[in-house]
Amino acid sequence: MATTVSSGIVPRTDQCVLASGPASRAAVLPAGTPVALGPADAPDEAREAALAELRALVDEAGPLAAAAGADLGGGFRSARVDGRPGDRRDAVLAALAVPRYAERLGPPAALLVALFGPDATRPLGAETLAAIAAGHWAALRYAVAAGDLLGPEQLVEVLRLRAADGIDPFPLGLPSVVGDHLARVLRPLPRPRRLALLVSLWEQVCDALTERRRRERIRSSQTRRDLEQPLAERRERYEEMLVERALGPRATVAEAALWYPPRRFWEARFRRVLHDALAATVLARVAATAADLGVEAALDRHGTHLRAAAALLSGKEAAAAARRVPGLTGHPARPGCYVRDIAACLGPGATPTAKQLTGIRQRLSTARHYGTAAVDAATSMLGQAPYLDHPSALEAMDAVRAAGMADWRDEVGYFSPQRPATWRQPTLDGRPVLADRPEPAETVGDLLWLGELADAVAQLYGHPAAGIDHWRTTVTVDFEPDPSVDTFVSDAGSVAQAAARAAQLAEFGGAVPARPRSWGELVAGLVAGAAAAEALVATFAVPAVAGDTDGTLLPGTGACIEVARTGSQLGDWAAYMGNCIAGPYYSAEAAAGHIVLLALRDAGGRILLNAELRPTGKGWRTGEVRARFNEDPDPKLLRHLQEWVRSLPLPLPAEAAPEPDPAPRTGRAPRRPAPARRLAAELGERLEELTGERQESTFARLLGVPATPEGLVALRRQAPPTVERAVRDALADPAAAGEVWAATAVRPMAAAVAAMPEDIRGRLAPLVRDEPLPAALRKIARLPRVAPARTADLVALRVRAAFGALLRADDAALAAAMTRRPHGPLLRAAALAVTTWGGLTGPAVTAVAARRRVRLPGYPESSLRDETWQGAWPDAIELGADPDAFWTGIARHGLLLPASWLGAGWPALWARSSARPAPRPRDLPAYAG
Repeated sequence: MATTVSSGIVPRTDQCVLASGPASRAAVLPAGTPVALGPADAPDEAREAALAELRALVDEAGPLAAAAGADLGGGFRSARVDGRPGDRRDAVLAALAVPRYAERLGPPAALLVALFGPDATRPLGAETLAAIAAGHWAALRYAVAAGDLLGPEQLVEVLRLRAADGIDPFPLGLPSVVGDHLARVLRPLPRPRRLALLVSLWEQVCDALTERRRRERIRSSQTRRDLEQPLAERRERYEEMLVERALGPRATVAEAALWYPPRRFWEARFRRVLHDALAATVLARVAATAADLGVEAALDRHGTHLRAAAALLSGKEAAAAARRVPGLTGHPARPGCYVRDIAACLGPGATPTAKQLTGIRQRLSTARHYGTAAVDAATSMLGQAPYLDHPSALEAMDAVRAAGMADWRDEVGYFSPQRPATWRQPTLDGRPVLADRPEPAETVGDLLWLGELADAVAQLYGHPAAGIDHWRTTVTVDFEPDPSVDTFVSDAGSVAQAAARAAQLAEFGGAVPARPRSWGELVAGLVAGAAAAEALVATFAVPAVAGDTDGTLLPGTGACIEVARTGSQLGDWAAYMGNCIAGPYYSAEAAAGHIVLLALRDAGGRILLNAELRPTGKGWRTGEVRARFNEDPDPKLLRHLQEWVRSLPLPLPAEAAPEPDPAPRTGRAPRRPAPARRLAAELGERLEELTGERQESTFARLLGVPATPEGLVALRRQAPPTVERAVRDALADPAAAGEVWAATAVRPMAAAVAAMPEDIRGRLAPLVRDEPLPAALRKIARLPRVAPARTADLVALRVRAAFGALLRADDAALAAAMTRRPHGPLLRAAALAVTTWGGLTGPAVTAVAARRRVRLPGYPESSLRDETWQGAWPDAIELGADPDAFWTGIARHGLLLPASWLGAGWPALWARSSARPAPRPRDLPAYAG
């Protein structure tokens, strides 16, 4: 078969295809291989020069750029073997990034058509050239992705979008793939609203990236040294020193054991914890502002706060807390010491020197650790307070709790102004919680100061606020809480990720709102869909053999294995990876336990690849394995994964059958059972378990037959013309075409045979075919639960054959149903079948793609080599297709369909069949196995 290159082009007989490296020695060039396409009679010198230019292009712009058709000299142009993600738009953008190849892609008019199609205008061309000259690649990639959704004037507006310096809202992802994702959710909306939503998406991503950079900057401003344990030890030694001072220098061990701390000791200890929390809050807030605006701006903004916090610690206390202790950290025991040092640099008109600024930055870099230590000390003290045995301690605690916070609030105000209105910390004196008081006179016992400290520390971790749970005497704090909203609505790192998230929600069944005003409203509407909500919480049936590997390292690598257990988890993966792993097929297969989906993460938590594992009779095998944006995974990592998968043991059956007792010994050898009896004894019981308790079929009911085993038997006994008439009558309802076709895909007998070990399936294969059975299988076919299952399969096959007969005759009812409610799987199967037939017996057919073209027009764009089309072959064969004649038919006349189906044209028919979700057969039973 001839090599098909970029855009589905098959080279002419007077052309040659050249590849370099190991691929040049392959009998069949692998998909995605960069090649040079040129005259077959070119001399060797011209061939070598073209290959050298090709290698240079690939080295600088990547393999995808080869599909741009760059001039390589000597009559050769670059190309790429078809079969890998990306189209010519993506290739041209990749090649344009290398200036010296921009002029080899053709004149500006041809370049504009390659990026935006034949409807491009001069203003759009001028804006495109300006964007290329200025290096605004993100806006250009975004406009190319939106090219099929907007008009030329609107694309000019997209090309004028700008991001802040250092912000790239479109760093990864193929514009063609992103365009498909955007079309999935924006196609139902009018063009003006599409533009508004695309602009909103751009702004949302830019804001999210800006906020992310801010959070990373704040996190990096804190020291990387682990100071939590050293500060805790330093604080503990400081408290021991105060106890020694209270006992006196000459106290004996007996005196220390009998010492009864007075109330003033306990009260001073509790107030130290409070003052340290307030000082740590100010230190953390100053550190966050300094990371945002600089140290000078932070001192100017928080000068009042620093002075108020510094006043809580006297000079004598600061000296004692800062006194060095051999063997312990040199940082002070209390954060107020650093607050006092920073406050000392303040003054009217005072400007800190360079040396002072360095010292301030060093002190601010410890703010997160001091804040964490202050939270731990406060929560520990409050948690232990009810269990103190000293009455004086309880009295001191009550006195501190009852103290007001008015003086502190008058000086510094509220650091978390959103907290008081919702603060519901229980009070110990019977008063209403702070949020319910008509006059919120705050006290220390309300613990709002502790919530503000937690928020300040959470900001240094990169989060807007901490997670807080209230208890009777204290609170529990989470500095890095999970997002309160669904991950599909949270900030996206690029427009490619945001588009993938929205497209996955649409695949889950989310409905696009009628008039969304922003991208956030659009995604929130998709999430609100009941089908999307159900898919997000769906749980998967994971065999213990695979589930036990969750969280372990892949042997031979440092990658961690993560096994998918819920639909929401898949949604998170798909949003980052930009792939279809969260689609209905994978979710349904994983929920049924037919496959296991996993991700490999590196040490930093970044997903390296997604993989599909499927158990077979001879062991586990690896299905689809893809890196981010459907790229090929690292070959070394893939090899380790495949070796590990082959080493996994098969899942054990739910219940092993007991072994029979050995036959008693007699003088005569036992008689060997007949093959039919032996096969029934060995496999019949297991097959009955797999076929389930009962078989009912929705297609029987749709065809006017009771959806019972008896009704199936009656339908099985009908002659083919009778079945065709029943199908034709059912097609009076246009939706019935898709429903009947989907319902006939449910094959309990085939599913049971597929679940058997691989070495047995061949012996059982006649059970799933519409043909006479050999004697060895007849006894199995008559078993009580196997017989109805086989009947359901046979009737489904005959209904499919009836569809094939109606298709050959170009039946008006079938044509009307497919015109009004086109069903994607049936449409693809019919196109494959009609093409192999070379047309229909009499009625007219239309070629929806030119001869020898593999890539099909329409939106979404597709290729006959895609999984979508290749996966339709089993259905096409059941219609009567001949796969061996398919590529000959494509070369002679292209892909064919009945002309009666194409009243609105192929693009409209294809778009409607692709946009419409697959119908779910109503009242389908759940078959075991």
